[in-house]
Amino acid sequence: MLPLTFPVLAAASSLVVAQAPAPGAAQADLARARELAGALRYEEAVVEYQRYLGHPDRPAAERAQALLELGFIHLLLEDTVNAEQRTTEALELDAWVRPPPDAPQKQKDLLERVRATLAARPKLEVLPREDAGRPQLVRASLKDPRARANEVLLRHAPVPGGPYRATPMVCQQDTCEGELPVPPRATSFTAWYFVEALDSQGNTVARAANPLAPLQLSVIEQKAWYESPWVYAGGAALVVGAATVFFIASDPRK
Repeated sequence: MLPLTFPVLAAASSLVVAQAPAPGAAQADLARARELAGALRYEEAVVEYQRYLGHPDRPAAERAQALLELGFIHLLLEDTVNAEQRTTEALELDAWVRPPPDAPQKQKDLLERVRATLAARPKLEVLPREDAGRPQLVRASLKDPRARANEVLLRHAPVPGGPYRATPMVCQQDTCEGELPVPPRATSFTAWYFVEALDSQGNTVARAANPLAPLQLSVIEQKAWYESPWVYAGGAALVVGAATVFFIASDPRK
């Protein structure tokens, strides 16, 4: 049976409105969603929360709070999968998001359960370059508390958008290494890539970058682009940019 009260949404509503008081369509949608939830009209509230989440320009903390509330509604509707998914999205947006102190214990338990699951997930991170003599070398850090990752792959392509080929990375302890392939007889090339960890069934359990937003590396005369004399000859602006950035995260759709 669904509860007769929904105090968490009322408390959360006053909190978020105080954080982002600017009027607009997004606030109207969020207010309507909370009003419906307070009236125990949960199915209708879900629709309004989704309408609010369709506004991409809202602050991350506000969206995280709305996702947390939506996750609890799914839990009340006995939809555990969506409850955990929305709560996960809330924590990924804002790791500090939390319900108000007087929230039902059921919601607090959901949040802590999902938080524990996220903490146990494998995590991949591309590491800074160390060996200037091997500009094509990619190093990644793998944190895998439950040893879920069975292999780590360096996926790469000569053009944005792929198709991406896979090169197995060699892992020792929590550091993995792999090399971007150099085209035959080429001393200069550009590659787009991301790093992916798979479990024993071939499922993706962690990524650093992704196919839609890969990392980009240009090698010129067998040196990473920021070390090439050609870059320094290009002017002060290029030198400054090259000194601070050597991985370029880009969305090939743009």
